[in-house]
Amino acid sequence: MVKKKKNIGNIIILIVIIIIIAILIYSVVSFKKSVGEKGENFVICDKENNCLIAMHIHTEVDIKVCGKEIKIPLEAGDKTGTHTHKERNLLHFEERLKYDNKTQTIIETEPITLKNFFNHKDVKIIFNNTCIADKCNGDLCNGKERILYFRVNDKQNHEFENYVWKDGDKIKIIFDQPFPEQ
Repeated sequence: MVKKKKNIGNIIILIVIIIIIAILIYSVVSFKKSVGEKGENFVICDKENNCLIAMHIHTEVDIKVCGKEIKIPLEAGDKTGTHTHKERNLLHFEERLKYDNKTQTIIETEPITLKNFFNHKDVKIIFNNTCIADKCNGDLCNGKERILYFRVNDKQNHEFENYVWKDGDKIKIIFDQPFPEQ
């Protein structure tokens, strides 16, 4: 009888430990989902209403040339501007920019343009409205003329290298689209 009570006690302790571990795992996963890679921004203004926005934002960039993925270098870019860390093709920005508090717009957008990142000495990937990497409009993919296509959040965009990216954007740069019929 004593042995049976001891076994029941051990089982209860084991169940409590498993429940505590499950709660801890759930809490960590929930916290990471809620904070994870979400952007964090706040505005600071002085007495003259000169404002800065402190930003911590991220965007995904998918680059395909003739069906092959181009990977953005890791730990590349200006650490005080747009850069990457260990996550593949995820751009980061953690800095302050001039901000108009009345219109709620960023005044100084150059650091968060795609051009600013792609032109950095650590990245060196050609990107403009006609070219990505070593392919330009009219070049061949599998024997066929192709053009560059730029999409942001599944919508065609014509800003290309001048695009000012925002937190959570999903950017696709694709060189494999048919050349338009004339």
